[in-house]
Amino acid sequence: MAAGAPSPAAPAPERVARSRQDLPPWAGGLVGALLVLLAWTVLALTVFSSAGNVPTPWAVVQQLAADGTGLYWANVSITTWSALQGYLWGNLVAIALAVAVLLVPPLEGAATQVAVLTYCVPLTAIGPIVLIVSPPGSRITSVFLAALSVVFTSVVGCLLGLRAADRTALDVVRAYGGSRWTALVKVRLIAALPSVFAALKLAAPAAFLGAVLGEYFGGVDSGLGILITAAQTNLRYAQLWALALMSGAVAGAGYLLVGVLARLLTPWSSTGEREGGISR
Repeated sequence: MAAGAPSPAAPAPERVARSRQDLPPWAGGLVGALLVLLAWTVLALTVFSSAGNVPTPWAVVQQLAADGTGLYWANVSITTWSALQGYLWGNLVAIALAVAVLLVPPLEGAATQVAVLTYCVPLTAIGPIVLIVSPPGSRITSVFLAALSVVFTSVVGCLLGLRAADRTALDVVRAYGGSRWTALVKVRLIAALPSVFAALKLAAPAAFLGAVLGEYFGGVDSGLGILITAAQTNLRYAQLWALALMSGAVAGAGYLLVGVLARLLTPWSSTGEREGGISR
């Protein structure tokens, strides 16, 4: 090819890949959200227009403005506090089970059965029982269901992480006379952090869902679950959709918050993921 001649155009797949890399990370999410809003509006104005039970996004925004931020903020904060308590208690139980399995291997069968039991028991079946045995007006049902919702996910994540420790490092600890506890503290806990945080991210929305469901059973006079029940009873469809979207937003915020915390505390994990994605 002669000097100064223009280089041939890059192949189509390479141009597409380069354009995708130039897009910011949030571009795909923004496009997806816009498509969802468009489909929602079209369906509300056509298929569900006669029934009136699917309001348009603008109607939901108007309902939020009419109700005021005070109504939603007060109830969101109450539900979030119950979810946070259940999140902490459930994860403490999960971490304790995982550590017990590592220190006393014969307990693995019993710990696994407990974790599976918390996952298999339907929340709609255990919720009324917890409500009956709880003191009147207490939020134990909401906290308990939030805790129950996270145990299985956190136990699995903790066990996978604790068992992902480098065998060579564990052999070094044993060679110097270290106990299982020493290996757990010096090697396994550090190696487990990425998997643990991955489980904690999934547990955050689950805890919020459990807290809302606990309020939905009654026994309390505030919270998103109570608002959802009232909106459903009074056929306030726009408010019901607003509450559903707000619940999803808070649950998603919990997921993102734990993700940011994971990036701060385990920077080597996020760096490795990005390098792996580039190499592929």
